[in-house]
Amino acid sequence: MPRVVVVGASFAGLYAAKGLRSIADVVVIDASDEWEYTPSVHEVLGGRRMADTILASIRDTLSGVEVVRGVAVAANESEVHVEICGSIKKLPYDHLIISVGCAYARPIKAQLASLDRRAQLAGAQRLYRDASSVLVVGGGAVGVEVAGELAANHTVTLTAREDELVGDLPGAARRYALDSLRAQNVRVALSGEEVRGSFDEKIECYGARPRTGWLATFVDRDARGFVRVDGHYRTSIRNVWAAGDCVAKDAKQYLAAYAHFEGEYVAQMVASEILGSAPPGAYVPPPRIVALALGPDDGVLCYGRFVVLSGRAVPWVKALVERWVVRLWPLPYALFCRLPALA
Repeated sequence: MPRVVVVGASFAGLYAAKGLRSIADVVVIDASDEWEYTPSVHEVLGGRRMADTILASIRDTLSGVEVVRGVAVAANESEVHVEICGSIKKLPYDHLIISVGCAYARPIKAQLASLDRRAQLAGAQRLYRDASSVLVVGGGAVGVEVAGELAANHTVTLTAREDELVGDLPGAARRYALDSLRAQNVRVALSGEEVRGSFDEKIECYGARPRTGWLATFVDRDARGFVRVDGHYRTSIRNVWAAGDCVAKDAKQYLAAYAHFEGEYVAQMVASEILGSAPPGAYVPPPRIVALALGPDDGVLCYGRFVVLSGRAVPWVKALVERWVVRLWPLPYALFCRLPALA
């Protein structure tokens, strides 16, 4: 069978590997042998969950796939060079899928995935547990969810350069998020308002950067390092695809859900080449559906430009989504891309 190498056990990479394991020898390369459900990391930082509840073995999750624990350091049109315990191993491929995601400020994501992520998260959990006041920097979804989670047991200040929170959500959702945080006694400082005083701890919730430096000039990337793809998620190299947050795309599509969709779609594209069947049409981004947690008992769910649900039910919706995704059940892309956009 042909060999497919997937670099990065991200949501996109895992869904792509799952879609191809029955028709190809699939190898997943990652610095860790576990994958993380990052959308729930705020619950760990707030002390509501233990670190191991958002981490799962790649091998247990995805049987029938070879897992190589190492760091990709280079690639060419036929092989990937992987650093494993200080040595370089060359892994040949027929098809390559790049799904390395983005780096982010700690503790939201590990700076080096090869470190013990359980220990990192447990240490961060202890750090914030012992702090009475916390400064959260960043008014996007990550910052808002972290602030809402910590508000129950801490004095929280949230600061953002923008004049609104979660600016990519509908106006009603932005207002709801602001009112909810303030109702939980979170001080919100917008438009770069100066924040005076001292804080026991600070958490940065911004600054995503694609983990693509190892690609050098192998495939085309934009000025920020995101991989350029065509309408079928193929890179500048014919047998190389990319999916997930490492891809150059519309800013509103940097969500876990879109990584799932792209992983499923890329699997269909590669499968069509392996089987010699007609490829699917160009990728169509499904409608934007966002569930934003605002603490354990509040949240807002948006579909396109509309708020469809708010309040206590939203964290339950997010919990159900997590139960679905950690099993790598399909969303599925073929259905969601046909839903009305409501944009």
